[in-house]
Amino acid sequence: MTERWYETDSYTTDFDATVLSAEQADGVTKVVLNGTFFFPEEGGQSQDRGTLGGFPVTDVQIKDGVIVHIVACPTRVGETAADSMQEKTTACAIHAGETIHGTVDWDFRFKNMQMHSAEHIFSGLVFRLYGFANVGFHLSENSATMDYNGVLTEEDVTRLEMLANRTIIENHPIRAWYPSEEELKTLSYRSKKALTGPIRLVEVQDVDLCACCVPHVRSTGEIGCMKILSRENYKGGVRLHYIGGFRAIEHYGAALKLIGDAGQRLSVKPDGIVSAIEKLILDNKELNYRLVEAERATVDSKIRDTYSAAPSENFLLFLPGDGAILRYAADTAEQYCTGTCALFAGDDERGYRYLLENPNGSVTELQALLKTELAARGGGTEHSVSGRVTATEEDISTLLNRLGFR
Repeated sequence: MTERWYETDSYTTDFDATVLSAEQADGVTKVVLNGTFFFPEEGGQSQDRGTLGGFPVTDVQIKDGVIVHIVACPTRVGETAADSMQEKTTACAIHAGETIHGTVDWDFRFKNMQMHSAEHIFSGLVFRLYGFANVGFHLSENSATMDYNGVLTEEDVTRLEMLANRTIIENHPIRAWYPSEEELKTLSYRSKKALTGPIRLVEVQDVDLCACCVPHVRSTGEIGCMKILSRENYKGGVRLHYIGGFRAIEHYGAALKLIGDAGQRLSVKPDGIVSAIEKLILDNKELNYRLVEAERATVDSKIRDTYSAAPSENFLLFLPGDGAILRYAADTAEQYCTGTCALFAGDDERGYRYLLENPNGSVTELQALLKTELAARGGGTEHSVSGRVTATEEDISTLLNRLGFR
């Protein structure tokens, strides 16, 4: 089993270890050490990053107490004697029995430590004040969630967030240790599942005591701050998305930049952005209404000018737009068409949406022909079919003109 040095020292990033095995496969080397400061993917948290022997560590996994470091190996170009063809061959300079130097990416590690310690504070407060257990946890660079088996209202979450940040500011000590069997019997601690064997506990003084295998900060003040980003109902309880530490500062900076950019584009101060957006929404609705009215007037005029003098049994009409006008056009065309009305909206570059309609007859044969000749896709009823076709207006017209459409 690999000695988990990170359990007793979360702050060491450079170390030397003995390589117990180094198995090369699929362009990587799976390295097992006698001990490591690399935290593996475990406890809902993503693994550490860094290097071994100068090579990037792309993954760290643990199974049955053995920690495997997945190391990206370089390649060299060799020449085979048989056919003088060049081929790539693995050349990873990590071998069993040697001493190797490892370096953990401290920036990534510390940000994870801040985030995980923040979760313990929040979950401890949830358990103390509401009696709900943390039943799910996920932490990666881009996502962090906490799941609880009870419902927390927005007011509850706001209260808990404030108490969590008060705990951070008060700088409570945090310690991690393996209590003896006798000591463990006297302690009441949180755990997602029943545990056997030695149990590692993490204590946030006066706030929380929880079984945990993950590196933590030494005191709550190192977290800096914690912010709940969103709340959603989840499996009868609640899921909270959160952020903390340096990642919270980075998030806050990015949010301020977005607000500043939005205000600049809207030519308003930050506190006027919402009102400006609401005005844009209303203006957009008014413009859309006017656009629809203009499109309908265009359709009315085009159908009337083309077919009012001589109604057609079957007629073909091409319209601009994305197809939203097709239903209206079909209703308007009924008074001039005694057979099948074929309407196409779009352009040659993007293709066309279409509607085939005949209230008194079938359009299934026409739809089948469009599929066969122009690879159209669509479906509907015997009297009405809608779909999409990637073809030119000329190709569509040529096909339907042969069938008597004008």
